[in-house]
Amino acid sequence: MSALRLIVFLSLALSAAGVETISSIRVIREMAPNKAREHPSVKIEAVTTFYHPDWGVLFVHDGTEGICVGVPEEKRPTKPYAQGMRLEVTGEVSEGEFLPVVIPKMIQENGAGGLPAHLPVGVEELFQPAMDSQPVEVVAVVKGTSFMDQSLVVDLQIDGWLVRSLMPQREPLSKLPWQLLERRVKVRGVAGTHFNDQRQMSGRLLFVHGLDAFEIIEEPKTTAQVPRVPINGLLRVDSPLRERVRVRGQATHVVEGRGLYLRDAGGSMFVQTAQPVGIQRGDEVEAEGYPVVTAFRPSLSAVDVKKVGDGAVLTPVAFRAAAQRNSAEQCELVTLNAEFLELNRGREASTLICRAGGQVFDAMLSYPSVPSEEFEPGTTLRLTGICELVTDRPLVIPRNATSFRILLREPGDIAVIARPPWWNERHALWVLGGVVALAVMIAAWALALQFIVARQSKMIQQQAQQHATLEERQRIARDLHDTLEQELVGVNMLLDSTFKKLNGGNHDATETLDLARRLLRRAREDSRSTIRELRSVALEQRGLPAAMEELLKPLATAAGADFRVVVNGTPFRLAGTMETNFLRLAQEAVANARKHSQGKNINLRLDYEPERICLEICDDGRGFDLEAASAEAGHFGLSGMRERAEKLGGQLRIESRPGFGTRVYLEVQINPSRVAPAKPLS
Repeated sequence: MSALRLIVFLSLALSAAGVETISSIRVIREMAPNKAREHPSVKIEAVTTFYHPDWGVLFVHDGTEGICVGVPEEKRPTKPYAQGMRLEVTGEVSEGEFLPVVIPKMIQENGAGGLPAHLPVGVEELFQPAMDSQPVEVVAVVKGTSFMDQSLVVDLQIDGWLVRSLMPQREPLSKLPWQLLERRVKVRGVAGTHFNDQRQMSGRLLFVHGLDAFEIIEEPKTTAQVPRVPINGLLRVDSPLRERVRVRGQATHVVEGRGLYLRDAGGSMFVQTAQPVGIQRGDEVEAEGYPVVTAFRPSLSAVDVKKVGDGAVLTPVAFRAAAQRNSAEQCELVTLNAEFLELNRGREASTLICRAGGQVFDAMLSYPSVPSEEFEPGTTLRLTGICELVTDRPLVIPRNATSFRILLREPGDIAVIARPPWWNERHALWVLGGVVALAVMIAAWALALQFIVARQSKMIQQQAQQHATLEERQRIARDLHDTLEQELVGVNMLLDSTFKKLNGGNHDATETLDLARRLLRRAREDSRSTIRELRSVALEQRGLPAAMEELLKPLATAAGADFRVVVNGTPFRLAGTMETNFLRLAQEAVANARKHSQGKNINLRLDYEPERICLEICDDGRGFDLEAASAEAGHFGLSGMRERAEKLGGQLRIESRPGFGTRVYLEVQINPSRVAPAKPLS
């Protein structure tokens, strides 16, 4: 497929998809910001009117309107776009910050083309916001030159308005721009705009491609001999504004590409020049040029600057911040002691915010120089630099100066006089914060100690009560053993004697007597169990598993059986008589196994779960017929276990058959109200 067919195919495809490519700069300029944010596609053919290779700012014109094209760094050509070059720009629209702009995806050069006409405008037309990006021609007087941001800056006065024009500066100039000073010129360029973040115009500038855009139309007045004037003699009542003069003095500070500060017996001033002067601080200098009206003291826009004497020692003037300001301080090399407050680092300068004589001021060190060390707030510094007065009052006279700033020349202009005392406001706040934190910690420790003491006191009280309870139980157990147990033994002996005397003579009486003997035997066993429980410390002090181990193991071993206790889960205490009922039920089961099973192993298992407890007692004895045993009159062991299971609110299962042993299983559901507070376990 040929290239032509491919282009036609793509055009048809885009049309079918409803995608419109913008080809008119006027349509782009009239586009609303919300529409520009959709990034519609553009393809425009236009002529280059200005290009700054270091900034990537490209202005083009299609014969009707102009627009700015923001060229990304990776798409900037090795050879800059020449003025008048025809370009085909393909890309998309971006909303821009004042007018919409074009962001290119591809820029194709199509040879030389004709430049659009530069519209002659006065200052009122020039400041129309809609003039942005348009080629214009203005008549102006050149008031100054300087170099900054890879550009030559030429200050123009247009009908009393100061407007800056700038042009790229990469190669040596064929003409000396400072020779344009005070010439009336025609300047051809592209109108640019200063703007804020709300898309409002805040100033105007001109983008000029080179010095050949300046056409001299009037030379300044000349005199046979240029008069030499002292610094404090400029722009007095009898001085003409545009008269060329000479001043002579000692250079106190040199700013490459912008100018230098001069001092003579009458004071100091700033000499603006883009000329590479090759002058050092302290040199005797003669500058020739035109006076310029600037705040507090005139400056000089120099046509020529030259060294006329060797450097000498510079003595800074002592500066009193609290005194009333005077014109002798403007542009003067001064020194003062000040308290350092904070440091702000910017793209163009490091600013030390300081305080002296009750006034806060800025001391500025231009990039790339930076302070030689980090200063703590409160450090006393000796600063040496150029003083510039500042005012926000309408009458700009020295005594109305509301502040000042110091232009530092190098890091050596900052000297430390005294370090801040350790005991300062910041450290006082640290100490206060530490004291507060310590007080909070002590208060928290006191509260915690109070809580611990209360808990220990409660624990001691519980232990004392428990000890008293155990003592009382021991006393009751002794009384039961000494009275009830002995009396039951006596009753049992009387019943045995009566049974022998009857000798089966009366069947009904014998049967009743036998039942009474068995009930008495059961009562004796219960009383012994109760006495053992009363004497058991394990249930109170070590919990249910330990109590079962202590009380039930002797029952099993007395019958020759091996007894083993297994506990699963984390044991917890139970409220009320629940643990006693568990223990008595297990005791009854083990006693039954001891009497009837003749087994060799009796195993007890306790399972503790969050919401239930399970008790299982198994033996490997001979077993029994459960239904027959349940129906047998007077079989109190099984009925006693069921009664205790009902008291616990649990489910009791007894599994046994002859020859296969016996399994007793109890499951009790637990709720929080039936769980006792933790007790100390020994």
